[in-house]
Amino acid sequence: MNLLRSRGHSCAHRGLALNISNSDDIVDKILEATEKVTHESLHGVELSIDGIKTSDITPSTIGSLYRGQQLVMFGHYWGEGVADVRLTGKVSGAKKEYRTQIEFPVTEIANPEIKRLWAYASIEGMMEEIHNFGDDADIKQAVTDLGIEYGLVTDYTSMLVVRDEVFDSLGIKRTNKKRLSIEHAAQQNRLQQTPVSYRVDNNKPMFNNHRPSFGGGSMNICSLMLLLPMLCAVRLRRRQ
Repeated sequence: MNLLRSRGHSCAHRGLALNISNSDDIVDKILEATEKVTHESLHGVELSIDGIKTSDITPSTIGSLYRGQQLVMFGHYWGEGVADVRLTGKVSGAKKEYRTQIEFPVTEIANPEIKRLWAYASIEGMMEEIHNFGDDADIKQAVTDLGIEYGLVTDYTSMLVVRDEVFDSLGIKRTNKKRLSIEHAAQQNRLQQTPVSYRVDNNKPMFNNHRPSFGGGSMNICSLMLLLPMLCAVRLRRRQ
């Protein structure tokens, strides 16, 4: 996920919208759009996690998943242990359900950037709510608080370059500087280590040898479990 969107173009044909950024592979985007109209989607998708306490999950509403689409979710959790993960939805009205189990660790500090990604995803969800339903003072304040806490530029926050003494005179804590140093140190540590798989459902994957067929093709919901460690890799504390 990019924290900043690059300038791009959008095209639509008969109701199908396609967003393309300057860094995207145009062929992949065309294939992605083609698969949306040639394969049925899994709609009314819901994800549940039982066995461990979770909150602040984003996106709060998943909607539909198309063939090959990745589902990335972030959130907070408390405790540790094995949890049951269940993904449900419908294809042409027929119910579909997929289950697996993953283990949530006590803590994991190799990927501190996940905290900032969670904040960014939360802000995007709140801004979408504002765009859909109009201004809301509480949501604006929540976006502002997250932007300041995690050093993110939003519609209500911006970044200014000032001298060090300005921070001292205004009593501003250098929390973002500390966060960046932690993230950079973790990145350097990962570069020096042998790459490891963060997949956590190897023993009980949602799919074994066969993936479900959706209107003549297969939908790669396995990508959910490849990316779900983003949810469980770090135990975050609720903001006080």
